Amino acid sequence: MVQKLKISNVSVKLYIFTLFLLFSITISAQRYYTKTGITEFDGSKAAFEPIKAKNNSSISAIDVSNGNIAALIKIKDFEFRLGLMQEHFNENYLESYKYPKSTFEGNIEISSDSISDGNTKVFNYNLVDENFTDIILKGQLTIKGVTKDFITVGKIKKIKNVLNLISSFSIKLSDFNVKIPKVVFMKIDEIVKINLNYNYELQN
Repeated sequence: MVQKLKISNVSVKLYIFTLFLLFSITISAQRYYTKTGITEFDGSKAAFEPIKAKNNSSISAIDVSNGNIAALIKIKDFEFRLGLMQEHFNENYLESYKYPKSTFEGNIEISSDSISDGNTKVFNYNLVDENFTDIILKGQLTIKGVTKDFITVGKIKKIKNVLNLISSFSIKLSDFNVKIPKVVFMKIDEIVKINLNYNYELQN
């Protein structure tokens, strides 16, 4: 089975530092981050072997003073049930040797209605409590070197000094130049589902 790529402490600190630079956090800003965010991938197609993977080392940061958010996901950190699936995922689909990471840069907005209504307001950290608050994530998503405007819904809550953000959405592989080879044994759906579950801790 293809072994999971381990990130050194130095690399983790570099990634987090890079995330903070992405949205120019001020010295006085409250910063939350995680390097153990869970990102799940489901590209299963009916009548074929389930194509599912989990990444337990997604890196992300939130500036609660303005709602800016950034995330970085190492493609090789996705773990599949079968090693051959993992190999095809990295070599044939995402080409992780050329495009080792996916990123998201954007902001969080508080939403009281559906995404289509456009009823949103600027992120206010003081409105977040132990109950989930509906949010909208807006920004730019980069996969396989292709950057697209991206918007989806999610939820966020705060328990003591931990922010929990969850979101589920689908992406179309062809939008990010991900081609599905016909010869490969693994059959993957053109529309894949992504689930996020990130616990952010306050950075002192």
